[in-house]
Amino acid sequence: MDEDAVLARVLRALSEAGADDADLSAAAAEGQEALSRLVARYLTFPGARKYTMAEGIAKAGVDEGRARALWRAMGFPEPPEGEKAFTDADVEALQVATGLFQRTGLDQAVSLQQARTMSQSAARVAFSNQDVIANFTSETDLVKRAAQSIKLANDTLPALDQLLVYMYRRHLAAATEQQLLILDAEEGTAKLSVGFADLSRYTSVSRELDPQELAQLIDGFTAAAADAIVDGGGRLVKTIGDEVMFSALEAGTAAEIALKLVDAISPERGYPPLRVGLATGGVVPREGDLFGRTVNLANRLVVVARPASILIDRETQEELIDDPRFEITPVPAQHLKGLGRVRPYRLRPVGGSAGRP
Repeated sequence: MDEDAVLARVLRALSEAGADDADLSAAAAEGQEALSRLVARYLTFPGARKYTMAEGIAKAGVDEGRARALWRAMGFPEPPEGEKAFTDADVEALQVATGLFQRTGLDQAVSLQQARTMSQSAARVAFSNQDVIANFTSETDLVKRAAQSIKLANDTLPALDQLLVYMYRRHLAAATEQQLLILDAEEGTAKLSVGFADLSRYTSVSRELDPQELAQLIDGFTAAAADAIVDGGGRLVKTIGDEVMFSALEAGTAAEIALKLVDAISPERGYPPLRVGLATGGVVPREGDLFGRTVNLANRLVVVARPASILIDRETQEELIDDPRFEITPVPAQHLKGLGRVRPYRLRPVGGSAGRP
């Protein structure tokens, strides 16, 4: 297909997605980069930009102050005054969001925090998807690249929308079920075992790798860690660069996960040695994350753990002391930042070699 035909197809697709004649004319005059920006804007979020922000809020029939605060909480900057930036989908979203939070009886601070949490998670998914899309084609001609992007959007976005809803509902079911099983350590807290695992010598290793090799290392690490945690019956709370945080309802489950992690992420498998810190006690669940002294203790233990070893706190040791699967030995007390002197314990499998004496 010749260049004129490709350009005509791109312009037609943009028009069908909601770009008006003024947008298309301006992009045509400015050049191929402007056309690529229109593709990014309209193919991933189609709809004619009909309303200024004030007009969109008025059409939604919601309180302006609440709507603007909600928009910012969702992670979107307010468009310049007078710019037609809102679509019918934006109007509907404001109606749905404000109606949802009003029906649930949440005060504004809580509803805005919920919006921030949901938006941050969605943004992470979106940027991760974009990392893949960016490598979809090696085409250097921007018009042809735009045409390929349009085809990709048409082929994948409807299925991706459906998959995201499915995964959210599945995760919501799992989170609700887990919440029912958690025993309160005290009001506002839950008793869990929390672990941190990170790659030792990561800083020095990262200096030796080119960007692509480093990306492959991190991708492999997070994938292997996620598999070990989920297969072991735990929950992956978050990833933080070369570190993962996980939780489990029982200390025995968390300990098994820790052993699986050290085995799955090892020099024999192409990774720097892993180290794990594990603590058990009351935590404060908040916005999908966990907070409190137990979390801090697990995080400090991983810092002082030797490569390819697992350190646990006293409460985890007491939970596991009669478990025949594990060998637990005390190590010298350590001064842990913000926590004072703490005596950790080293965890190994019975008959195994996780960690060094």
